[in-house]
Amino acid sequence: METFVAFLFAVLLTFFFVRRYLKRLAAGSEKSVSASRPATPAALQCPRCSKSVPSDAAFCSYCGTALAMWRIQRAEIRETPVPLPVNQPRPVINTSICIGCGNCVRACDVEGTLEVINGKSILKNPDRCLGHALCADACPTGALSLAYGDALQTIRVPHLDSNFQSNVPGLLIAGELGGNGLIRTSINEGKLAMDHVISCLKQRPPQGPDDLLDVLIVGAGPAGLSASLTAHQHELRYLALEQGEIASTIRHYPRHKLVMAEPVNIPLYGNLYIGDGSKDALLAVWETIIKSTGLRIRTHERVESVRTEGETFLIGSSLGEYRARMVVLAMGKQGVPRKLGVPGEESTKVFYRLIEAEGYSNRDLLVVGGGDSALEAAVGLSRINDNRVTLSYRGTSFKRARDRNREKLEAQQAAGKVQVMLESEVVEIGPNAVRLTSAGKNIEIRNDFVFVMIGGESPEDFLRRSGVEIVEKVVSAAPGFAA
Repeated sequence: METFVAFLFAVLLTFFFVRRYLKRLAAGSEKSVSASRPATPAALQCPRCSKSVPSDAAFCSYCGTALAMWRIQRAEIRETPVPLPVNQPRPVINTSICIGCGNCVRACDVEGTLEVINGKSILKNPDRCLGHALCADACPTGALSLAYGDALQTIRVPHLDSNFQSNVPGLLIAGELGGNGLIRTSINEGKLAMDHVISCLKQRPPQGPDDLLDVLIVGAGPAGLSASLTAHQHELRYLALEQGEIASTIRHYPRHKLVMAEPVNIPLYGNLYIGDGSKDALLAVWETIIKSTGLRIRTHERVESVRTEGETFLIGSSLGEYRARMVVLAMGKQGVPRKLGVPGEESTKVFYRLIEAEGYSNRDLLVVGGGDSALEAAVGLSRINDNRVTLSYRGTSFKRARDRNREKLEAQQAAGKVQVMLESEVVEIGPNAVRLTSAGKNIEIRNDFVFVMIGGESPEDFLRRSGVEIVEKVVSAAPGFAA
């Protein structure tokens, strides 16, 4: 019996020490594993549903919203210009507006620095960059800029909160004007901005005469149409004003193909997916939606002023005045282009900026203007195989353009790639030809497309007159949520 008790005591004592050892071993393993794991990203609040999400998340796991839409709103504001350091600049590419044309690759005088991969330019070998800025000058969309130090990209945008509301209470900005120019993003922003308008209006009792609108929408592009459809769906008293035609941003988009890789949800319509990626197909869908829903949109009416009057807004247009409780600005970022004012200019063959020169091959092209943008467009188009380019300018010389652009134009002119017509003006734009006057003579030339680049009014001027604060922000080139 004593032997059994001694044996049992020994077993229990051994079990106690073995168990204690195993606990310590397990605790050490957990610490080791925890130390080897990356730190969990700090949680942030989804601007749409207010749920907590990781700071590096691409989508909210609760409401499914793409968090990159708030990338610019969350970016740091640069209060004062920072002096450029003495170190060498490096190219930074905004992939959201890069179209992969390859102009930057061809412009760079150091082979292998830049490369186009999967339809986007990348900085392949940063150590080879000499900081000449030739790539930035050659970029037709402004997607490529030079940066110093840790600043990845600096842009000037309206100061907006997470609801797309400006510093002026009740005045919201959505789409390209806010800094995001993609069609899909603009559609989503238009809906989200109007959702906030609806939320605000619910907190206010109905008031005012019948001519007081709940909301006035400026612009009928992707963001404006999405906002209008949302307002229509919720039976608001709304009106949309468009200075041109319906979806003129898309209609006059200087590319034949649009990037619509994924479907996007359109209010009162459902998922929109353009299989062939053509702007004509997208326009057909827009027109069908407008006709079937009866949206209240007035075209060819330009908004000239927006100012507060008590708790409402007074909106002045080219045709009259309107009063509204809230305003959504869904205008384009390019401002109001100056037009020729000639017959045929409303044609879809007329553009006011050049985005992708490679989209035009073996064409008769006319560029109108005498500044840097006109010269750059003429030179870029003339480098594409078999294009026949004419540059028309009413002045006697290109003294407003930079020396570098004048030299490039002269080289292309000497090579027979560009025909320059000074002291000439466009009289009429036809389907297959353009009539001009030069030295008192009428001249008709064959033509497929016209690029009018004679300047215009910056949207910043309009925003400042409306009381909107413009800030400079430092944002990442990657479309993440965190700034």
